[in-house]
Amino acid sequence: MNESDKLRILIAEDEESFLKVLTTVLESSSRFTVYSCESGDEAIGALKRSHFDVVILDHKMPGKTGLNVLQWLHEQKLDLPVIMLTGAGSENIAVEAMKLGAYDYIRKDQFDKEHFPIIVNGVYERFLFKKEKEHRELDAKERQRNLASLELLKNSITSFSQIASTTLTTIALLTDESERLLQPLVSPEGKEHFRRYFRKMREEYETLATVSKSIVSLSRVMYENYEGMQRSHDPNEGRVSARNSTHQKTPREN
Repeated sequence: MNESDKLRILIAEDEESFLKVLTTVLESSSRFTVYSCESGDEAIGALKRSHFDVVILDHKMPGKTGLNVLQWLHEQKLDLPVIMLTGAGSENIAVEAMKLGAYDYIRKDQFDKEHFPIIVNGVYERFLFKKEKEHRELDAKERQRNLASLELLKNSITSFSQIASTTLTTIALLTDESERLLQPLVSPEGKEHFRRYFRKMREEYETLATVSKSIVSLSRVMYENYEGMQRSHDPNEGRVSARNSTHQKTPREN
């Protein structure tokens, strides 16, 4: 596996021997690249400088604790999968961590090096699934907004067309009535010009009536086509692209 394809793991653990175990276990797999630090402050510094796919935090560290770092991630709106390391009897810490957005926790006294890489990979997969689900939900909401906008446009055009049709009908009636009343008053020399004038008027409002109907038809077709696309939309569409966009690697820092 290329270095760029590996998951970037940040581990913050102040106990040197345990940090070495965690790092060795993960790096023995070709799936991970591990970046380690020994305090919460160092972890925040690393998170400011670079992107990581999974963050593993020891609860109890000098300075900022794992919960402090998790709280910082929450405040910064950095959506990253976090695993909290806790000691025996620290179930309340684990609960608090989950409330702050941690994906999982591991008790140090129950650490299993065989399952550790599986847990880390599983947390990342759950994170991807969550991001893909959010992507689909946002996409569905956007399509619904577009459909509502098209429906509003279609209804507005239909209303405008109805008003225009009523107005054009009134104009047609007034034109006929005007021609009937005025024709006897026109000199013989001007009758042909008079007829051409009213014929042109009728051609113009007939053109307007045709255009109005065409616009209504076009808006209806646009709405029906988009609605059809909505119904036939595959809910799994874009899953691969969402995964690819989420799993982006940042070059290793010097």
